[in-house]
Amino acid sequence: MFNAAKKLTQSDDPVTRSKVAIVDDTGSYTYAQLLDDARKVRGALRGNTIKGSNIAMLMPNGYEYAAVQWGIWAAGGAVVPLSPMHPERELEYFITDSDARHVICHPTLQANLKPVLERLGGTVQLMSSDEVMRTSETRDTKDTEIDENQRALFIYTSGTTGKPKGVVHTHASISAQVGALHKAWKWSTCDRLLHMLPLHHIHGIVVALYGALWAGATAEMMPRFDADRVMDRLIDGHQDITIMMGVPTMYTRLLHAITEMPVKRRQAASLAVRRLRLTISGSAALPTSIFNRWEAATGQKMLERYGMSEIGMALSNSAIDPASRAVGIVGKPLPNVNVRLVDADGTDVIDQPDKPGMIQVKGPNVFYEYYGLPEKTAKEFTSDGWFITGDVGARNADGFYYILGRQSTDIIKSGGFKLSALEIERELLEHIDIVDAAVVGIPSEEWGEVVAAALVLQPGRSVSINELKPWCYERMARYKAPKAIRIVATLPRNLMGKLDKKAVKAMFL
Repeated sequence: MFNAAKKLTQSDDPVTRSKVAIVDDTGSYTYAQLLDDARKVRGALRGNTIKGSNIAMLMPNGYEYAAVQWGIWAAGGAVVPLSPMHPERELEYFITDSDARHVICHPTLQANLKPVLERLGGTVQLMSSDEVMRTSETRDTKDTEIDENQRALFIYTSGTTGKPKGVVHTHASISAQVGALHKAWKWSTCDRLLHMLPLHHIHGIVVALYGALWAGATAEMMPRFDADRVMDRLIDGHQDITIMMGVPTMYTRLLHAITEMPVKRRQAASLAVRRLRLTISGSAALPTSIFNRWEAATGQKMLERYGMSEIGMALSNSAIDPASRAVGIVGKPLPNVNVRLVDADGTDVIDQPDKPGMIQVKGPNVFYEYYGLPEKTAKEFTSDGWFITGDVGARNADGFYYILGRQSTDIIKSGGFKLSALEIERELLEHIDIVDAAVVGIPSEEWGEVVAAALVLQPGRSVSINELKPWCYERMARYKAPKAIRIVATLPRNLMGKLDKKAVKAMFL
């Protein structure tokens, strides 16, 4: 990433040198400014023993986030991104688990950290971002020599099945991930990304922000997701946005915002979104209803892809062939990424159409380690070096992959059948009264497990299990239909909109 910026700023073309890298609520910033401010951060860190250290940062979404992150890299450190949305308990855990001894924090967020740092008794140094970016130590433009295989970025897992693990990526694995997406999604310097994702996860950091900056494109960053503000920007702003990325929950809210508009405004919204080159959804399975409603409202056929913290993105639908995108399909392997499907007997079933298997991945995109957990890291790889994702999927006759769910939470073993919770959720979301759904398996002496569903309903509506069963029987095999339901106001989700299936299952136990 840092080298990509230097290449842009060292160009003989003055237009290239003045290319805008990031736009936020405070203004527009060129790649030359970004590189210069990153070196200021490096200069402020120079007095500390930084090379090879893990440095935490707590910054709002915006230009300074990128400048601080690049500055840590320029000083030879690894970045541990924290989120303003994390409670104190999680902030403390991420700082201590990563062995961070420095935290660079924006002045507006220091109150979040104060009680944490007090409990840590002075073992962690707080550095204010406004101070490190004011340093004048930028005359020496010789950056710290960085080994591409050294630690670069920590991404903490959601922790829904245990304590969050620090997924460590190297400069090499990040470059491999972003380079593959650059080719697959045809990123160019002409692209302008509307960035509305949190910046503590692989989606917001690597796929979105790094994707734009690697290409020499422009990232227009919103401080947080706001559906009305997104639509106002697309309709009333310059028609220069080309790419938008989000999670299914965001697209649900955008659709709601569109449907609430007066007719003329709704038509303008449809035209504005239709102009985009790509709308991309990830981090959670996209419901059938949202895929279809988004296309009907905007003319955009959503591009879905598949990945996770440990591997970045591994599969993606085509950026240039919208007709090949379909509900539930996450595409084909990205450049230089190897994917195979392995059944319970250890047999590769990739050449058997629609045969389920564990998704295993190998390639330069795969993470380096779970920090401080060598045994856990080794356990997640096969003897021949494939990373075991824990997700079950299949490949259809045309070579496109689809995901059946997490083996631990989304594959329900009932009466000898292996059922996909994601498949059942997609069907339930077609019900006119169901707004959101989470399907889990609960223990049964007779069947091993039975299907249970937590449901969020339209306001003022009600659904009983006896009313739901006949509807389900028309759409799925009887053994897939829920045997128990709970009506809830909201479903438990993490900051990226991913369902917490452990908490859902607890509703029935």
